[in-house]
Amino acid sequence: MKEQNIDLLSLSAHKLHGPKGVGVLAIRKGVSLPNLIDGGAQERGRRAGTENVAGIVGLSVALKEACATMDERTKRLRSMRDRLIDGALQIERSRLNGDRAKRLPGNVNLCFEGIEGESLLLLLDLNGICGSSGSACTSGSLDPSHVLLAIGLPHEIAHGSLRLSLSDQNTEEDVDYILEVLPGIVERLRSMSPLWEKILAGQTSYE
Repeated sequence: MKEQNIDLLSLSAHKLHGPKGVGVLAIRKGVSLPNLIDGGAQERGRRAGTENVAGIVGLSVALKEACATMDERTKRLRSMRDRLIDGALQIERSRLNGDRAKRLPGNVNLCFEGIEGESLLLLLDLNGICGSSGSACTSGSLDPSHVLLAIGLPHEIAHGSLRLSLSDQNTEEDVDYILEVLPGIVERLRSMSPLWEKILAGQTSYE
């Protein structure tokens, strides 16, 4: 925090395969924040109430394990991520959002022209694949990602985005299954899409 001049740092245990419902808020000395819950001296008076000791210990263990195995896990996740990206980009008029290398090891964000993200997610879910059409923070929103719009993607393409996140618990077989199912779902949705017909006819182009 000192080296990068960070005033506030928050993290959640479940993002590190720790217990749900516990996290960390690190505050630089001198930064003033209003109390979240008044009434007790816990957390230096900022949040009254009994602390979740078991959760805190679980988070500590998860952090230690994550740091100790970071290089190994990162290498494995990058390999699966890149294979998933390469396979998905074989689908006609698909694109990768963001830089190929400068991205989180387990992050895949794609767009498919001529379809809507909500329909894509529904059919993926019916096949046992969990994904999102926006960021993790806005996974319940039906609007296209404001980040994709900000980097210049037209609304119609951003609306067909798919975000997949890989973790330690995923396997090469999971990647195989996604690449087996995804092309058929995209083809099915495009067969019902008037927009896709216009794209094929050259009446609409976003290139």
